[in-house]
Amino acid sequence: MLDRDQIDTFARDEILSAWADAIAAVSPHLPGGQPLPVDRIGMARRIAQRLGCTAERVLEVVGAADG
Repeated sequence: MLDRDQIDTFARDEILSAWADAIAAVSPHLPGGQPLPVDRIGMARRIAQRLGCTAERVLEVVGAADG
């Protein structure tokens, strides 16, 4: 059975993987290749819906990973 830390680590890895996939898909179409804040919110909402978490959690994980 997984403990709480293992579950959190798995969820974090899934969020980061989904975020990297989303960035790779849209970056060729964005000015400068980087998403604007409004783009980040929309991507976070779509990822959250797909993974069953909140958009705030997605942005929290991605923000922590980005430094």
